Amino acid sequence: MKQYSKLAIVILLFASCSQQDATLTDFESENIQTSTTQISKEDETTTTIEIEQIDKFQDNLYVINKEKSTASYLAPKDFLNTNFEIVKGSTNQINGGFELSLDECEQADSCLYIKNLLISVDLSTLKSGSSIRDGAIKNNWLESKLFPSAIYKIDEIVLPNNNFDSKIDETVVGILTIRNIEVSIPFSITAYMQDDQIYISGITEVNTTWFGFDAPTKFNAWEVLNPIGIEIDFVAEKSDS
Repeated sequence: MKQYSKLAIVILLFASCSQQDATLTDFESENIQTSTTQISKEDETTTTIEIEQIDKFQDNLYVINKEKSTASYLAPKDFLNTNFEIVKGSTNQINGGFELSLDECEQADSCLYIKNLLISVDLSTLKSGSSIRDGAIKNNWLESKLFPSAIYKIDEIVLPNNNFDSKIDETVVGILTIRNIEVSIPFSITAYMQDDQIYISGITEVNTTWFGFDAPTKFNAWEVLNPIGIEIDFVAEKSDS
């Protein structure tokens, strides 16, 4: 994988904002504790994953467990070029799954075959800790009230795997659909298998203009900067059906 990060699939968004002056006035007057996350190297944690060799298998269906999964946006917010924050909003309203096989192949010791990957995230349920911000995203900027779904799709992909390892670090490319606009988006992912569950983390960056809207801004007071990060942390469980 070109870079370590956090999964899968799908979704994006922004910081506190509104296109209408009235909403902006409400935002300033309401005494709200905004939920922001400063990203720094000191905040990062490292999880040790034990790599095991596993037996080959064919066409197993894995389904996202929404109770154990999250999808988030990471929006860089600049205040008058004097202060920089990362605003984060997340949701666990995630549905979908994929078919997975692990078998021998010519490209490497073994290969993972992913088919029919389709994951949908409900953008209208994103929460950042500020109801004003979330409402502005839903009604004005992203318009997730009208376009609630972010969908990530991969028909088929083959990932070289080292000697049937239970862990991979790779970059996958799929089609991300937001506001009915399709864009080919790469995700840097780390995934590992344990007890019929697959733990997937990943990250990518998108530009809001790719999906037909500008990043939020308020005159010369602050602006959200492109690109916007999309971060996913999924657990997919083997289905018996």
